[in-house]
Order: sequence, then structure tokens, then C-alpha cells
Amino acid sequence: MKYKNILWDWNGTILNDTPVAFKATNILLERFGYPTITLEYYRDNIDTPIVNFYSKIFDLNKHDMQMLDDEWGVLYNQLSNKIELHTGVEEMLSTFADNNLNQIILSAFKTNEISKYARKFSIEHYFEDILGTQNIVMESKTVRGRRYMQEHGFAPEQTLYIGDTLHDYDTASDLGVDCILFSGGQQSPRLLQQCGVPVYDNFVDIENQLAG
Repeated sequence: MKYKNILWDWNGTILNDTPVAFKATNILLERFGYPTITLEYYRDNIDTPIVNFYSKIFDLNKHDMQMLDDEWGVLYNQLSNKIELHTGVEEMLSTFADNNLNQIILSAFKTNEISKYARKFSIEHYFEDILGTQNIVMESKTVRGRRYMQEHGFAPEQTLYIGDTLHDYDTASDLGVDCILFSGGQQSPRLLQQCGVPVYDNFVDIENQLAG
């Protein structure tokens, strides 16, 4: 395998939380009197930063963005018992560990929340570090990833980013590293295929491709 370092996105990539995120969004829409959306619409329109998505489904002149995001977070936590890992991802983490690859989580999710779920699913030992957000002043994934790569001597040509969104592709491009996208997460295959990088719908195929 040409790579020594794997940067992992978390939500939608390792963690299969799209069904919960989608349900929380529809509950919030109903709460404020808006029409609900389909999962297809959600996966075709979810965006980073999230305000880009909310502006399509809420009237942000009437509702404070931070309030909506906070209420969504409460709903997400209430539904969190339904969250699982994606099929095949734990086996892939184990294979990478057996090959002595450095595995780092690079995510816009809160570090303590990632740690909580990683412990819950007993996968925390696979990761060298978790580069999530620490506080409300959120550095971009690119800033955190670039600093970490420089501090730990990660050569871009030996580093792969695995994600599930256009934003993950943009982050990988900014870092100068290769990217593989998983189409079973937050965004639809139709969106991901615009990036011109490999897109896979399962982790078995990703692992086979990298091994080959």
C-alpha cells in the first residue's frame, strides 16, 4: 500500500448517523411549521457550513441559526441510540492497524463527542489522534489537518483522506492529499461523482482497491 497515513472523516463516513441527522432535521422542520423533506433532498442539499443548507429549508430571517443548530443537536442526541458504525468500516480500521498505518480522525464534530462514540463502539484504539472541534471558535478542517501533518511529518503523497462529502474532497485538495469518497453517508453519489476522485458505496471495495 502506498499510504502510511489515513485521515478519516467521522460523521457519515465511519459513523452511520445520516438517518438520525435526517430525522432530527425533519422533526425540527415540523416544530417550526415547515414542510418536511425527503432523504433524497437531504443528501442532495446538505452542505458545509450548515447555514448553507438551513437557508434552503428555514427562513433565517425569522429563526436564529444558533438556536436551530442547538435544538437540532438536542434532537440528534435524543435519537443517538439508533446510530451505528457503517458495515465493514471496523474491519477496514483493523486492516489499516495491522499494516501499521497512522489513522487520524479529522472532523467538524466535537472532539469529546467523537471520543464518546469511539469508546461506545470500541474503536478508539485504532486512532492516533482525534482532530475534532474543541470550542465554539472552530478552526477549519484544513487548518487543523495541515498543522497536524506538519507537526508529525506526514508527507502529502503518503496520506489519504477518506470522507463522504464535497467538503471532504475540498479539504483533501487543500491539504494536497489523495481522496476517496464513500457514497453511503451524508451526500448522494450524484454530488460526489462531480469531484473526479474514486467513489465507493461500501468499505469492502475501498479496502480491496487500496490493497491492490
